[in-house]
Amino acid sequence: MSGEHVGRLKRRARSFLIEAERVDDPDLSLFFAEQAIQLYVKAVYFELFGGRIRGHRIREMLGLLAKSLEAEGFKVHASRVLEFIAQHRDNLIILEEAYSMSRYGDIEYSKDDASLAILIAKSLVNLLEEVCRDVKLG
Repeated sequence: MSGEHVGRLKRRARSFLIEAERVDDPDLSLFFAEQAIQLYVKAVYFELFGGRIRGHRIREMLGLLAKSLEAEGFKVHASRVLEFIAQHRDNLIILEEAYSMSRYGDIEYSKDDASLAILIAKSLVNLLEEVCRDVKLG
């Protein structure tokens, strides 16, 4: 499994997260936080399972990650991912909507929305890093 690909995706994800914190426009901040999550989940999935996830729905990608972890016997880690989805469901939906609405829609996000999105993105990255440290396959 290509460490370069994983490293590139994680670097890009971290860069999006940094920009989400720097930018003054809450719409862009949410978009960048969503992109950070998307890339990080894809990086972790590739790192652990060698497969590429297509699409951009965060909850769907996390669900696939949890299902794959469970199939490999990592039930505790799968449960933690599923708990994250359940705990942050409404905010993950907002982030998924921000993928297109922040660019094309009539919605304007607030600074509070942006702060929460960044907090959730950081929390998810931390969780996924723990999963990567603990899960060893192949």
